[in-house]
Amino acid sequence: MLRSATRRARLAPVLHLVLCCVPFVAFHAAAAGPPGEDLPPAGRSLFDRLIANESSGEAGVPFPFGSLMQRISAHLDRSAPSGGLSVVLIPLGRSLQRHAAGDAEAFRYPRVVAAATGEPPADALPGHPYLKDRLYIAFHEKAAALEVISYNDEAARFEFQLVRNYRAGATAEVGYANRSLCLSCHQNAAPIFSRQSWDETSANPDIAARLAATGQSYYGLQWRHGVDVPDAIDGGVRRANLLATAQRLWQHGCAAATRDDTVRCRAAALKQALRYRLGGELPAVFAAETEHALTRPLLAAWHERWPAGLPVPDPQVPNRLPFAGIAPGERAPDKDELYRYADIGSAFDPLALRAPLETWQGRDARDVRRFVQALSMFFSRTDVLQIEGRLASSEDIPGRSLELNCSERKSTARTRLDLDCRGDRGTLMLARLDLQGGGVSGGSIDRLQLGDGSSIGSVELRAPSRANGSPLRFELTRAGGRVRTRAGDAIRRLHVSLATDSRPARATLDLTSDLVPLDLAIDALAVATIAGTSDALDDAPLRRTAVLAPLFEHLGMQPVMARKHTALAPARSTEAGAQRAGAWPIDLQPFARQCSQCHADATAFPPGFLHGDDTQIRRTLDTCAERMLYRLTMNLTPIGARSKTPMPPPAAVHAPAFAQSADLPAMLGQLDAMLKARGSTSTAVMARTYATLPPCRYSATDTAQGDPS
Repeated sequence: MLRSATRRARLAPVLHLVLCCVPFVAFHAAAAGPPGEDLPPAGRSLFDRLIANESSGEAGVPFPFGSLMQRISAHLDRSAPSGGLSVVLIPLGRSLQRHAAGDAEAFRYPRVVAAATGEPPADALPGHPYLKDRLYIAFHEKAAALEVISYNDEAARFEFQLVRNYRAGATAEVGYANRSLCLSCHQNAAPIFSRQSWDETSANPDIAARLAATGQSYYGLQWRHGVDVPDAIDGGVRRANLLATAQRLWQHGCAAATRDDTVRCRAAALKQALRYRLGGELPAVFAAETEHALTRPLLAAWHERWPAGLPVPDPQVPNRLPFAGIAPGERAPDKDELYRYADIGSAFDPLALRAPLETWQGRDARDVRRFVQALSMFFSRTDVLQIEGRLASSEDIPGRSLELNCSERKSTARTRLDLDCRGDRGTLMLARLDLQGGGVSGGSIDRLQLGDGSSIGSVELRAPSRANGSPLRFELTRAGGRVRTRAGDAIRRLHVSLATDSRPARATLDLTSDLVPLDLAIDALAVATIAGTSDALDDAPLRRTAVLAPLFEHLGMQPVMARKHTALAPARSTEAGAQRAGAWPIDLQPFARQCSQCHADATAFPPGFLHGDDTQIRRTLDTCAERMLYRLTMNLTPIGARSKTPMPPPAAVHAPAFAQSADLPAMLGQLDAMLKARGSTSTAVMARTYATLPPCRYSATDTAQGDPS
């Protein structure tokens, strides 16, 4: 039986509870939605495709960890910062596996977090894997586990996976994790990361010094760096957070009165997304056609479906300084102190509910542009450059020219010639030409302002071509692509005629409407979708390859590569707990209803205190009584006064009603009785700090169940 179905059976008695959701909880649910099944409802994770054996489709995770990093790096532009793969070490973090090494060994065995933050190589083939912002891996050697978050195009969601037995001499086991458990912290159903200044990571000089003092090589990773690396991870996490919002608007925002209009809405959104990327991510001007096909139907559906706005969940948790109160250079904390520093207070706990980051109201074209910009992130830089290259080779493209009159000013050293050029409708160009050896060696356009509102700056001018007596001719490019106006026209060339005794200097800009072939290709894709011969723009998630393949074909480009792994081995969930032979005893039923979703499996993290027979479960509950009572009591404590996050996790679907249910006093009563039987009381437990209470441990030797982050 699938693990998710097993959990539904365990939780069936809970479902009758009336959920008295306060507005904050309702807002959270609207932002993230229900967790969904553990296994993908469609497609597979990017990680599955990355590690699959090309012949068998079976998972084969490279080992050791450095080999896995090399596999990933092969799909990234190695000239990018950190080679496109950003890595930090986190010895005292907030994942479920933070205690796997024992806190005294936290700096010898830190958690490694790696994120693909770079673009693919410029020469990647069409259809290449796109890892940027879509692949996050955490490794803990002592847990012998990888925690993986990676995107699934077909299902339009991030998948959460666990790789167990990731150690020498073992066969790694890849499975999809308990999604409900993961989303207790990952409330955005996507990766999360700390806000700056990332003081838990190896970018913190104090943390870095303590890591270096161990003498460990840390798997040969380049872990010594500044805050630029965690900043890159943070940027990737924030971009990844918008993919779900873009997909919701693509699928449900483009919901016009007819299917034809719905498809045309998506086609218009796709045009604008690619124009945005091709134009160097400059704000575009929407033509009347776009207003009719995209803006009006999108905003109408937006107001109907999300009248209070579309909430965007928060992917960031508060920054945490593990050694707050210890001055740099002071002695290292002893074992007991490390255990206390490793404890997570409620203010820093990723389990605490997070309000939406913002709400997109859907009021006007500005929100439509936000959607377009988020949609543009589904295409790689290499995708865009490949399209750009094809458009540049197109012939018979309509063009026009802009004429400008210029004044010249030479520098005192006569090594530079400044041009101040002006034309009709407020057109302005400020440029600089570098003089060398009696000629022009290059230069730059420092400012270019056109009559349509386009404002362009910092365009490099390389050495010009010039026939005898003809004007200087510069080919205009920027970052490998063309310079474009807000309307999308390419500014292909600049011609400069320097002043003579008989005439002033003049400049001419050549513009072409070279996006016409791309627009026609998207129009053809819309026609095919309406006719039923394609599903690229249908009521389905935006799938990058499904869109690019027909576009590239229509443009006469190199075909998009089919995925190598067309028959992956069946997806597996992490090992599910054994089915009970009979009903739960009355005394254990409250614990089963409220806790079995996360604690019924033979795992160390979170502890499987509901795993085993009834005798074993009662014995484990007795061992965990202090900590369980402390966490349960937090449900009766005002939010501002909580020292720990309550259990069940506030993001759990049944958590809002739990504090008013009969289960809470029943569970507290049983735990209090256990404490009294050993000479303690609930009052005595609550008078202590949580970190000093006996740990709640499950005694099985099974590897840890983790929470990727």
